[in-house]
Amino acid sequence: MKLFMALALVFLVAASCSSRAPAPEAPGAAEELLQLQMNLAVGYLRHGDHDRAREKLNRALEIAPDHSPAHAAYGLLFQAEGETELAEKFFRDAIHHNPADSQARNSYGAFLFSEKRYHDAVKQFEKASEDLFYVNRPVIFENLGKTYRKIGDLEGAEYAFTRTIQLDATRTDAILGLADIKFDRRNYTEARTLYGRYSRMAPSNAQSLWLCVRLSRIFKSHNEEASCGEALEGIFPDSEEYKLYKHYKESG
Repeated sequence: MKLFMALALVFLVAASCSSRAPAPEAPGAAEELLQLQMNLAVGYLRHGDHDRAREKLNRALEIAPDHSPAHAAYGLLFQAEGETELAEKFFRDAIHHNPADSQARNSYGAFLFSEKRYHDAVKQFEKASEDLFYVNRPVIFENLGKTYRKIGDLEGAEYAFTRTIQLDATRTDAILGLADIKFDRRNYTEARTLYGRYSRMAPSNAQSLWLCVRLSRIFKSHNEEASCGEALEGIFPDSEEYKLYKHYKESG
């Protein structure tokens, strides 16, 4: 979930440029000051300086009380502080003030994912994915794929990961996620092709090593199976994937 929050911070400033609450009477200087406060707030959030971030967000909301990105940023701040009820309030406020703010929906969906409220998260990601002009749409589909996976919707996850890769072929989590699904569907050749693509683009993690073990056994690559198993045991001994590997190995 740290990755979800980091991505939300990366995209928050850009979102604030395009998701301002209507304020036709506001002069240009106020708009510039609002953006400055948001830039500073996000910078402080990235560095964990919540007091200064809060100060800048308060100033942003003084300038534009209905500014959706400022409410969403407050949601991220309170999420980081473990204040889940306040975080949800501000995420919901952000969407109330601007239902078309796809970044706010993505941040809210990520929050719901972290709370294991996967069905609620799916609704936010699905709505955000409908925004054809949202620049970070591949991220939304990738998040949607991971969430579909959590609720056991393989068809939905396969669709979402496929859309992610169509929109951005560099999204390695989606490539690996799709490889996993292909394996579960016994499309082993496709799974191996996707796994190879992932391996050329990103370092191994517990998920990729566990997939490597299973693929290697299917294709009788005994040395590779042993190598991936040893890496899984040595680097990720506390992972869920290693527990699965131990059972897999013991069962022969």
